[in-house]
Amino acid sequence: MTMNSNRSSAGLWATMIIAVVFGLVFAFYLYEAISQAISLAQYVAVQNPVLKRVGHALLSFPWLVIGAYVVLPIVTFVLAVVIGRRRTVPIRVGIFVLALAALSAASLTLESIASAATRIN
Repeated sequence: MTMNSNRSSAGLWATMIIAVVFGLVFAFYLYEAISQAISLAQYVAVQNPVLKRVGHALLSFPWLVIGAYVVLPIVTFVLAVVIGRRRTVPIRVGIFVLALAALSAASLTLESIASAATRIN
């Protein structure tokens, strides 16, 4: 009985360590998304008065894209945790790595779309 409880305790610690380490990486993506949203909002706020003065069409803020960009790190982390439940440690790590790869690709795509939507032609 003690051997089994030690094994489950070690598994719990491994799960917590994996979740915290990968959680920090996902938190960085969340921080990046929030800072990009703030930066883009400031850019639009500065450019629109200038564009209005010269008679150019105003820039619109891409709310849908930025909203997805901010929510994506949270959703992918939660999905990785849910999918990785009751799996072995190497498989759980692999799931988190795949979630990070998907997050990276999707974040880059959403950032490009937001950039293209606010580009002055």
